[in-house]
Amino acid sequence: MKIQKNEVSIKQLIASIALILAFVNPYVEGIEFKEQWVFMVSHYLLFIGGFLLVYKVFRGNPLLLIPSAILVVFWHTPYYFALAGSFLSFRLINDISMIVAGLLAGIGSSSLKLFSWLSLFVLWMTADTAYSIFFLLQVPQYSNVSYPFSPYSPQQEIQTAVAMWFVMSGVIIYVIGKFLKKLIF
Repeated sequence: MKIQKNEVSIKQLIASIALILAFVNPYVEGIEFKEQWVFMVSHYLLFIGGFLLVYKVFRGNPLLLIPSAILVVFWHTPYYFALAGSFLSFRLINDISMIVAGLLAGIGSSSLKLFSWLSLFVLWMTADTAYSIFFLLQVPQYSNVSYPFSPYSPQQEIQTAVAMWFVMSGVIIYVIGKFLKKLIF
């Protein structure tokens, strides 16, 4: 792993810490036990916070993207999603896992060529779009219908799908904006 000291950005550091602290605090954690969409948005923003913390600062092996993806997929399987949505101990492990997944993705993707980076980005957005469709269709495995201990009802799943689309749209706009800025200037 290489450290790129000239790539350290205070703005990027502050943004990443702010994203993490915005969702790892007692107030928001309390809301996440009631609102599925807030819990899902926390996944995105904790991952992005971890990613921004190291992206371009540390360059590592692209194979680090594999454990990153495994962590993310693990916590988005219905049973573990319900556990993290229900119990504080699982929530803490989930939150740490999302941050670590972001760190690994940031380190691993920093050394990718543009085509590979964009291909993985498109794959991520495609997978998340498919995942959001599960929520839009109110698949019972992500609610208290399948797991009685889950605090989330099937009626919350449409809000979760919409929240996912908003976050994905924001990420896409940001990435395209950065890409165009780099291309034009």
